[in-house]
This record gives sequence, C-alpha cells and structure tokens, in this order.
Amino acid sequence: MAVVARAGGCCEYCLLPAAGQVSPFPMDHIVPRSQGGRTVLKNLALACPHCNAYKWAHSDGEDPVTGKSVPLFNPRAQTWSEHFRWSGRFPIRIEGITACGRATVWRLRMNHRDVVVVRRLLARLGIPLGPKA
Repeated sequence: MAVVARAGGCCEYCLLPAAGQVSPFPMDHIVPRSQGGRTVLKNLALACPHCNAYKWAHSDGEDPVTGKSVPLFNPRAQTWSEHFRWSGRFPIRIEGITACGRATVWRLRMNHRDVVVVRRLLARLGIPLGPKA
C-alpha cells in the first residue's frame, strides 16, 4: 500500500518498524475523521498500534513545558528530526525539541515503559528504528 511504502514500513510518529511486530500497523487519520478529516492519502499516516491508540481522535496536545495546547506532529507537513530527537546513546527514548514535539511525545505516550522495552530489545538486536532514525 502507498501509505506503508511512503512511511518506509515504520510508524511515522515513533519510528517503530512494522516488520516483525505481532499486530499490523493501522492507518492513522492525521486530521481525525471526527474533525472532518478525509480518508485520502495526504491525510493518512502509518502508525504503530500504541501511537494510534493514544492519538485516537486528537489533533492537539498540551506542551508540558508551556502548558499550552498545540497541534500534534503532522508527518505530511513536518519533518521528524525538526521536532524530535533520540536521547542517550541508544535510540531508546524520544525527546520533543519543539512545543509540537513535546506535545506529541506526551499525547502519544511515546516513552511508555512497554514501548521503551521494545526499543531496547530492537537496539540490542541491531535493528534500526525507522528510515529517519
């Protein structure tokens, strides 16, 4: 499918690779359908089940630094590395480096302990996280 190919087979939010995962990765509506978002290629992003579940019908989140509500990361309009970076020696935790990035990390619970465990295991196996990592 075009969405999977465009995403390089990885979650467009946390960069988790879809290959080898137990559950298939759903298509996320960047602008949720409940907010008028359409099911068209430019409004779809590949998302891991975790990111998809926490993003749900949200298009904004609270920046934990400023307390302000800001739009979440939009993989069609923004570049991952301008809003996020990996912390530490291994790509285990994601840090938001902009208000948008911080709000997205918070809203999607991108550093939930279960997700961090998976990233740690992938790092130990030498499996890179995402085409943009």
